[in-house]
Amino acid sequence: MRAIVIGGSIAGLLAARALSDFAETVTIVDRDVPPTTAVPRKGVPQGRHVHGVLASGLDVLTFFFPNIIEELSADGARVVDTGKDVRWFNNGAWRLRCNCGVKSCVLTRPLLELHVRRRVEKLPNVTRLYGASVMGLKTDATKSRVTGLCVDGLEGGKKILEADLIVDCSGRGSKTPLWLEELGLTKPAATTVTVNIGYSTQFFRMPETARPDWQAMLILSQPPKGTRLGACFFVENGELQVTLGGQFRDYPPDDQAGFLEFAASLEHPELFRTIQHAVSTSPIATYRFPAHLRNHYDRLRDCPSNLLVLGDALCSFNQIYGQGMSVAALEAQILHRCLAAERLHGNGASRLRDRYFRGVSAVVNAAWAMATGADLAYPQAGGDRAFGQAIILGYLGHVISLSCSDERVLTVWNQVTNMQRPLSALFAPSIAARVIRRAVWAKDKQD
Repeated sequence: MRAIVIGGSIAGLLAARALSDFAETVTIVDRDVPPTTAVPRKGVPQGRHVHGVLASGLDVLTFFFPNIIEELSADGARVVDTGKDVRWFNNGAWRLRCNCGVKSCVLTRPLLELHVRRRVEKLPNVTRLYGASVMGLKTDATKSRVTGLCVDGLEGGKKILEADLIVDCSGRGSKTPLWLEELGLTKPAATTVTVNIGYSTQFFRMPETARPDWQAMLILSQPPKGTRLGACFFVENGELQVTLGGQFRDYPPDDQAGFLEFAASLEHPELFRTIQHAVSTSPIATYRFPAHLRNHYDRLRDCPSNLLVLGDALCSFNQIYGQGMSVAALEAQILHRCLAAERLHGNGASRLRDRYFRGVSAVVNAAWAMATGADLAYPQAGGDRAFGQAIILGYLGHVISLSCSDERVLTVWNQVTNMQRPLSALFAPSIAARVIRRAVWAKDKQD
């Protein structure tokens, strides 16, 4: 099998790693020529801002790349306990801090991408075509299979790269819907939830004597009025990476005085106090994100059988929830499992496509529900609201409040938000009983 991956970002690199165990050749095509050091890449404008690897993503990384955590740690990344090492202010209170056994990784996005790229490029059956652009799909006469890609930027101009399987990992700006439409096929329906959030990020250095006892801090706003948030991580070079965000066009500024003023306006002043006397070591980078976007390839019936989609090209989330890289990792792991089942049972490409999209839909559904559910708590958010959503949000509000004092609730919450357990775990009898007791207590207190 000859496989081609469109896009050489983290999603594309993980897809290539999954394919490498089954394909004779895997070719990664990307218009960027990636850097050789851990610096932001031109094609990843969000790469300058705070990124985290959820526990589920960390599990996949160690599955595909044994010892990569040790390698990242040697370069300064930190594996943290999300209960003990993360200071989190949400719904007007600080969450409890205790060891919950749910591990995450604190580092910059460029460092992670560099290490994953180095590992993938060492694979003997993986070829890279950097600085090349995909211009369109080539199919057979029935348009039921993709036979290759038209690629520009190679020596000699445009060429056709033949393939037996193509995985689109080209990101939010994927042109696959357009290419399908140009072929006379159905493009996927899309669902959006509009948030119009802007980010501003700056690095700071602070004296070791002033360094706090946490590795990361999050200060989130309380809907429906609060639209500002902040996140900061101590990253690999010892600096503090600070990202400020504002939803519904309440964008944080890109000047030093405005940055500090915005930080001081968050619902708790702790982040501002942390950086107030620290030394800034970088310019302020900005990024704007209009909406969550989900392309429903799982609903298509005439999509070519050997064309798959992974990462932000499938579903793009508001970055503040830190799901993107980990969802892509889980999708790559599902691709690996589907290819293993295909090799075992030999059910054909159409069965591979169906099995793959069915598997990733479960992952995307969970991440989508958590991320968009939080944003749809704001009346300003544009998007359809599910029946009974207000009741669910009220229930989860009690769960978040309980996470400020109840170790069991905090642990399950962290397992769910790190995508190690399904959302239904928060509705288990042991958690529901705690929520009911708190709800009754809150009502009695109001009365």
